[in-house]
Amino acid sequence: MKAKTYLLRALILALGISFAVVGVNYLVDPYGITGATRIAGLNEYKTEINEHTRILKRYQPLFSSHNALIVGNSRVELGIAPAHDCFHRAGMSAYNLGMPGAEVDTQLAYALNLIYQQPIRTVFLSLDFTDFISSSDQPRADAKNRLDKAGGELRRSVSNEENPGYYRFVLRDYFKSLFSLDALIASVKTVALQGITSPDRDLAGFNPARDFAEAVRLEGPRALFDQKMASLGKKYSRPWYLRDTRGQLNIGFAELRRFLDITSARGIKVYLFTNPFHENFWALFRAQGLMPAYQDWLASIEALAREYPGGAVELWDFSGDSPYIHEPVPAAGVRSGPLRWFWEPAHYRREVGDLMLDAMLADSCDSNVSFGRQVF
Repeated sequence: MKAKTYLLRALILALGISFAVVGVNYLVDPYGITGATRIAGLNEYKTEINEHTRILKRYQPLFSSHNALIVGNSRVELGIAPAHDCFHRAGMSAYNLGMPGAEVDTQLAYALNLIYQQPIRTVFLSLDFTDFISSSDQPRADAKNRLDKAGGELRRSVSNEENPGYYRFVLRDYFKSLFSLDALIASVKTVALQGITSPDRDLAGFNPARDFAEAVRLEGPRALFDQKMASLGKKYSRPWYLRDTRGQLNIGFAELRRFLDITSARGIKVYLFTNPFHENFWALFRAQGLMPAYQDWLASIEALAREYPGGAVELWDFSGDSPYIHEPVPAAGVRSGPLRWFWEPAHYRREVGDLMLDAMLADSCDSNVSFGRQVF
């Protein structure tokens, strides 16, 4: 065989394999960025999505139109369902932008990117004390720089300017999702692991917690509680600070103020709300001496929110005592199914999130739920 013929055939084969890889990854769409139709038994559940949530939430929200956003970390991603009837009755098409492990600047930068590209009229913004404390008491960088940096891979900057490097990031993301061996392996796993116990993020960004449910089924709820408490105990055994050495609040407050300035100027209604935690979580915080800082945080959040009168901001506190946080945890090895209200001490179930929405949207939802406290 002539060298030229061999090279031509090798090139054709390589191109064929490349097109096949791209085609498979596009169809299966393991990271949820192409918008390919979800087909039962093939790619309905994004089983490999847990480590790729941020790339999903850079693109998926733009595949359809939304007028409401749910913003926060993994707590709202697991707990606040966009399919809740109160959203529909209030005329809202909501997308859950919750991202596990995201700090305040990332949460807000992603939200603003969508606000500038979608007809967003309402934002439900989860506020966590743990997102506003730092392991260092040294003064931190300017909030403007942090927010701008957090949105560096998004199309719209925090100041609503076009990101000149955006399409370079798009090319990188699509190459990673369509043309890489990792993506092909993820596609194979996605097809092979389809089932009701598979991890997923639905079309509205919600995490249905199927993998949590399967873990509870196999190990019992005590295992999840013990694992989480061990992790939290290690994390909060060292000092944490709400204020720096100059007495200034964590930089997250300045980032939140900038966000509320923008939403208020655009006529967007913002529901600020705190999250509930199981009593085991609060016991740990009390033992670590964090409750005074928590009370300082809550009072400071209220003071900031009150700077926006005229109904632009509502503040709801769901972190207080309630019957839902005292549910007993079964003994180790007892496979009684998940607790009714919590997956583990730091993550509440949709059943609690539904009650939170019933309370916040009571006027439009005609509900009468006595949960939480409307601060104003």
